[in-house]
Amino acid sequence: MKYSKEYILERAFDVFMEKGYDSISISVLQQELGMSRGAMYRYFRNKEELFVSVVDVYFFKIFDRILKNVKEDLTVKELIEVVYRRQKLIAISLTKVNITSAVFLNYTALMIQAAKHYPNFVYKFKKIEKRLLESWKNALKNSMEAGEIRKDTDIDIICVLFSNTTMREASSNKKGESRFSFDIVRDVEGRKKVMDYLYSLIKI
Repeated sequence: MKYSKEYILERAFDVFMEKGYDSISISVLQQELGMSRGAMYRYFRNKEELFVSVVDVYFFKIFDRILKNVKEDLTVKELIEVVYRRQKLIAISLTKVNITSAVFLNYTALMIQAAKHYPNFVYKFKKIEKRLLESWKNALKNSMEAGEIRKDTDIDIICVLFSNTTMREASSNKKGESRFSFDIVRDVEGRKKVMDYLYSLIKI
């Protein structure tokens, strides 16, 4: 069987999320992926390089897609819809690949491992976080100027709450619910509910 780089990344993401980075060796990865070490080394020199590529594809590139070309004149309600639609499209695309066990980007686990093993992860993460905060802050200011939200809204605090909702999972995995396609869609819908609730607290 001929393995593609995309297939290796899909399966490796699943394995890293299920077993963690520190607890698996390159031999375990090889067995989980069902491929020879030589085939794996054709694309990645070691476990560390494979992990970095997984984080790039399933973390940084995903947020690049969510934040790409977000207009500065959006209101909060409009930005909620943009974020929701883009996350849903990403969720649908991920359900079409061979990932099976991970809840939609189990961010806490992924970030803890990446902060330890991914060079400059914290720096890159902070850049994404800054972009998110600026997007929400602009939307809050636009909504306030348009008279859609309360004038006493603390923009700095609320934009952090919206940003955290965008970046972290909104639901936990319940017993008996292991299908990735169900988990990922439920998570996106959960994020939307949280964002809508936050908006309801500040709208006029």
